[in-house]
Amino acid sequence: MKIYYAHCLSIYDAPQEKRDLEVLKSLGFEVVNPNCPECAEGYKKEGMDYFRRYAEECEAIAFRALPDGRIPAGIGKEIRMFKDRNKPAIELPSGLLSRLMSIEETREYLMETCTR
Repeated sequence: MKIYYAHCLSIYDAPQEKRDLEVLKSLGFEVVNPNCPECAEGYKKEGMDYFRRYAEECEAIAFRALPDGRIPAGIGKEIRMFKDRNKPAIELPSGLLSRLMSIEETREYLMETCTR
């Protein structure tokens, strides 16, 4: 299955990009990575419209948000392209340890949200 890997330019060629590619490949995906010379040239000529063909070519999109959880506009546009075609979007997790709840926090949450 082909998956498009949407990520911010700031992590192109960074260790995070390498880790993400390894994870996606280990899950059995054939990864289409926009971090390539051909894509850079296509973007210069056509802007974000260049990447539309990937929405047709790939069955899903995997994306990485910024460390604070926000999603840059370009990645958002790519996610919408896939969602408009009823193709799945998979968010690569970040900040997992900072989001872990303690036992007390978990109990409090359950008491506030459970209807039983």
